[in-house]
Amino acid sequence: MTIVDGIETEIQRLSGIETKPQNLSYDKAIKKTLTQSNELTIRFINGLFGDDIPLDAPVDWLGQETINDKNDAVIADFYPRIGGSMYHIEVEHDDNGDMALRVFKYMVGGAILHNMTATDSQLSITFPKPCVVFLKSRKNTPTTLTWNVKFFDGQAVTLRIPTIRLADLSVKEIAARNLLPIGQFYLRTFEPLTESKEKDFLEAAAALLKELKDSVDAGLVPHYIGLQMQDTIKAVISNTITRSRLEVGFDMNTNLVETLPWIDYREIFQKIEERGEKRGEERGEKRGEERGKATRDMEIALNAIRQVKPGRAVPIETLKSFGIAEDIIRNAQRQIETERAERRRSEPQR
Repeated sequence: MTIVDGIETEIQRLSGIETKPQNLSYDKAIKKTLTQSNELTIRFINGLFGDDIPLDAPVDWLGQETINDKNDAVIADFYPRIGGSMYHIEVEHDDNGDMALRVFKYMVGGAILHNMTATDSQLSITFPKPCVVFLKSRKNTPTTLTWNVKFFDGQAVTLRIPTIRLADLSVKEIAARNLLPIGQFYLRTFEPLTESKEKDFLEAAAALLKELKDSVDAGLVPHYIGLQMQDTIKAVISNTITRSRLEVGFDMNTNLVETLPWIDYREIFQKIEERGEKRGEERGEKRGEERGKATRDMEIALNAIRQVKPGRAVPIETLKSFGIAEDIIRNAQRQIETERAERRRSEPQR
């Protein structure tokens, strides 16, 4: 039996579908997905705007509004600065159930007035470039947007705003454009579910999970973020099934959902284990093998602990029983606690 066969308790909750309302903050899910990986954020911004920002460009997170640790739907705007340009990302809900993601791109030296002097007689201001994504829409959700911008002196400018309707994209298009951070909500576009939509819904779910797994395998999405995104997909499916049962009386066979190709966390850890062994073998020396094992064990411990909700018990004894040293487990636990504490300190409660 390997290490991956024994990582259980709280982590094994990933295998089930609960067909009951799940608390899910779309703001929180997107924010958590992006802020954990600068490279994933750059891929996402490139996919939205058709840019080619280098993946190693510096990313700073500025003045983030926050949300609490509970899965409450609280607005959480956040602001990454990438290679000199600043972005404002927000999710908006309305009473009809529509959801829109708005991203504003402030160009270098753009709409924010800075470095002004007392004698400046002329300033150049670039209006931020927006992109609006309709995550959940209805028949009357617009396919194009027009903004009429009026200035204090009476001048007016009409802008045509680039828009994306998530429902109009295929799963392959979402993955190809690196839009999986919003693609994790794609199955909501099938609401309300009916018998005529059931087959398409299941096919889309299977395709979405496959593209997510392929992206994880290719290194486009970090494995720990992939597992978090899968959790979000499960919550979306649960909520979609529940709403459809309550709103239109359609009761889907949940056993079919459980047959979908869910990512097995054990496969992820197995690959980490194999990579660690390969690194040790390539070094060709005992010391190198020991370092490779320590690196592998640390990565497995970190990923196991990341899957456990804050406040829940860490599976220390389970990890120890499969050969991971207690000092590595404790170090991993401290690292995760430090990361969470730093996030809380940098994001004061609203």
